[in-house]
Amino acid sequence: MAHQLKISELLQFAPFKQARLICGEEGLSNPVRGVNVIEAPDVTDWVQPGDVLLTNFYSLDRLRPLDAFIEKVAARKLSALIVKTGLFVQEVPEEIVEAARRHRLPVIEIPRSVLYRTIVLCISEHLLSERLGVLERFKEISDHFLSASLANQGAFRILKSLETFIGNPVGLYDEKLQCLAGTTGSSVSLVPPEGHHEDAPYYVQTIVTPEADDRICNRYVFSVRVGDEVRLYLTVLELHGALEDVQSIAIESAINALALDFLRQQAVIEVEKQFRFDLIGDLLGGSALPSSELHRRAGLIQWDLRRKHAVAVLGLKAPPKSSDEGKNLERLSQLLTGVIDNAHAQIRGGHIVLFWPAGEGREWRTQFQRRFAELSALWSRTEERATLRAGIGEVAADVEGLPRSYSQALDALNIGIRARFEKNLVFFHELGIYRMLCRLAPQHELREMVPPALQRLVAVRTRARADLVETLEAYIACNGNALETSRRLDVHPKTVLYRLDKIRSEAGIDLDDAEEMLMVQIGLKILKMEDVAAA
Repeated sequence: MAHQLKISELLQFAPFKQARLICGEEGLSNPVRGVNVIEAPDVTDWVQPGDVLLTNFYSLDRLRPLDAFIEKVAARKLSALIVKTGLFVQEVPEEIVEAARRHRLPVIEIPRSVLYRTIVLCISEHLLSERLGVLERFKEISDHFLSASLANQGAFRILKSLETFIGNPVGLYDEKLQCLAGTTGSSVSLVPPEGHHEDAPYYVQTIVTPEADDRICNRYVFSVRVGDEVRLYLTVLELHGALEDVQSIAIESAINALALDFLRQQAVIEVEKQFRFDLIGDLLGGSALPSSELHRRAGLIQWDLRRKHAVAVLGLKAPPKSSDEGKNLERLSQLLTGVIDNAHAQIRGGHIVLFWPAGEGREWRTQFQRRFAELSALWSRTEERATLRAGIGEVAADVEGLPRSYSQALDALNIGIRARFEKNLVFFHELGIYRMLCRLAPQHELREMVPPALQRLVAVRTRARADLVETLEAYIACNGNALETSRRLDVHPKTVLYRLDKIRSEAGIDLDDAEEMLMVQIGLKILKMEDVAAA
């Protein structure tokens, strides 16, 4: 931190050996930032904060009332009044002294033998030396942060350097005001003041600091812009002292270094994203590259392809006329990264493709179901009306089996929707006969495969007929066991027998003909798919 010349130190300079401090001892710590020699009546209009004013009161009469004159220069934050006596006044007027005492303004008397030029040169040389010191400090700080940026030391090292330079705690927050790094005061959330404009370079909060015995401090919040957008927020807590002008050099340099580091990180992310996109394309498309090369490339992004994987495909079933599929998938992808650490996933072809590490047995399926449930719960809390669904293929033993697992995952997702599976997560092995039906023919042609007897049964849409259809489905599921069917439907066994007789008489279905019952079972599944298409 650069040294600031004070009035007490000024009195030690050679031109002030014969000077006498008349009053204003309380102001001896005032800073000296400039020197003025003005004898005009409008002197108060020219005084700058931190100035010392030299005068011989040549225009004394035109400065009256003198107490008002002192009040004006004190309001302008004059650091000291230096009066040369022996020319136009023999001593400092008592009105000046009394008024200066009230405002704690130092008044210094010098003899007529001391030249203004000597005092001005002495102060100017010292101030110039101070400015040179500030410039050298500026270069040192700028070079330090520039070197940190070029050396890719990261945001944390930049923050530690800044904290060392300014002597106060600092913190870093992302654009969503979440703390990324910080020390004292970081537990207090950022709350922009009412009326704060985003284009403002900073704002100030007064906070209670739990980490420092609940001390009340000012916290400066600086915007870190990358291009035209604010991407980070740098905070500085005035815990060990108020910020000084010279410290703004370090803060500005740190902001520039953080912006450069953020830009570099984004570039790395984009390169990695493209690299991952190409790699996943090779894995799913059956690349001509040898498996050793695919393993090597995956290793560059810490992905161990030696493990077995199952490919999952996540999709969103949106209402008709929905046009936000792309944005919804981006939101879903962000939620996915929060649920699954280091997820190897990518938006591809209107879906999110996810590679799920799989082991032996069923444990991997249970783990995936648990994570999918978490993701579904998070998605349901969003305002989007699209339904989250997923299909997952069988485990691929090696990279050559991943394209097949991907194809199976797509089938599980799409056929699960078409066949009206009640659950939103479908494993490929659960598709059963639906997989064959969906591949066999278009929906309108499948209708021709429904046995006429079954068509007669469902043609009449009444509650009684719906009960007959439900009983028929349960009877088939229970392998023709009427007692088990009654338990499944929670009705009396005689009710089941009565309904089975009605099915025989009204629809003409022979429940004892195994071939006919197979066709009826297939027909029921086709009708279920037809209901989905109609819906």
